[in-house]
Amino acid sequence: MVELYLHLLTTGMIRDFIVAVNILLFVVTLGLFLTLLFHKVYVERRTRRLAALKERYLEELTHKCYEPTLAIPKPTTALEYDALGAVFATMLVNVSGAMAASVRCFIRELGIDAYYRARVRSRSWVKRYVAVEKLGYFGFPELKPLFRSLLDTERDTRIIPKLVWALSVIADRDDVPFINRVLKDPLFMSAKFNEYIYTNIIRAFRERDQEQELLELFTFLMDDEALPVILKRDIIQACGSEMFLIAKDLAADCFRRFHEVAEMRIACIRTLQRFSAVDTEVLLSECLRDTDWRIRGVAAKSAHLYSPAVVGSLRQLLHDESYHVRINSALSLSRMGEAGLEVLVDATRSEDRFVRDVSQYVLKRLIYAS
Repeated sequence: MVELYLHLLTTGMIRDFIVAVNILLFVVTLGLFLTLLFHKVYVERRTRRLAALKERYLEELTHKCYEPTLAIPKPTTALEYDALGAVFATMLVNVSGAMAASVRCFIRELGIDAYYRARVRSRSWVKRYVAVEKLGYFGFPELKPLFRSLLDTERDTRIIPKLVWALSVIADRDDVPFINRVLKDPLFMSAKFNEYIYTNIIRAFRERDQEQELLELFTFLMDDEALPVILKRDIIQACGSEMFLIAKDLAADCFRRFHEVAEMRIACIRTLQRFSAVDTEVLLSECLRDTDWRIRGVAAKSAHLYSPAVVGSLRQLLHDESYHVRINSALSLSRMGEAGLEVLVDATRSEDRFVRDVSQYVLKRLIYAS
């Protein structure tokens, strides 16, 4: 082996090999650098062209809204389609009623919806994602069968949430099972996402003046044993977020029915708080005495909305072992007029250091706020 190495060294073959490797590495590095440079120039140029097209199309579409006879040429390139799609999506987010209907007519006239319909079958997940997003913004009811079929066939976890969102924007009663089939998976997205999807569903029904039908659907879902209680909780939360007031009795009923599930009871309390459902004071009193500190804390937060009869319960909760319960009780007392302020002032002389601290803190907040 040593003799072979000495032979290669004396003949210069090792040197030639090292030189060849270095040249090869230099060529590869130069090629990568030039590729990155050209790609950077291409992306920047495309971004500038896209921004210019968006500005032009926005100006033309604004004029067309007031001059329907104004002709806008159909796009011919992918960049023009992308620019128009982005402009239409932005417009539909900011307009409603007759103006939104006019914008959707423009989308059909220019073939933007057909373009994105074709792209939802693309092999590129990015193109499919963008296509589903744009079609979701367009909000055409006739797209529901397309979204349903895509939910059956799509396997990319980056696109499925976008499909669920797009369907929720235009959902009717028949679409909810398709949405729930995805949402009931405990590993899918989050509780906030589920709540957001159902706020979209509430808006969709509300726009069609079908609130009573939606209430019947929610009642049916609460009775559905196959639907996870956690998803039912998210539905109740969505009712509060969207001020779906006719669901007040449903929320109170769910509080009783799912008494063993603290998360559901908390959602029901929060929803009733948003509704300012002062006729549920008996339920509030029960919550203020609950063994779960989370429920006591949530109930104490809105106790000021009820009658002065709850002042006594809040006075006791100032001694609660949980800081969250104590601070929420003190804040509610501070919003209950003289009766509540008297309790706080008296609590500043308490022998319990924690009661004194929380009472002094809330009273100082009131002084600074004034």
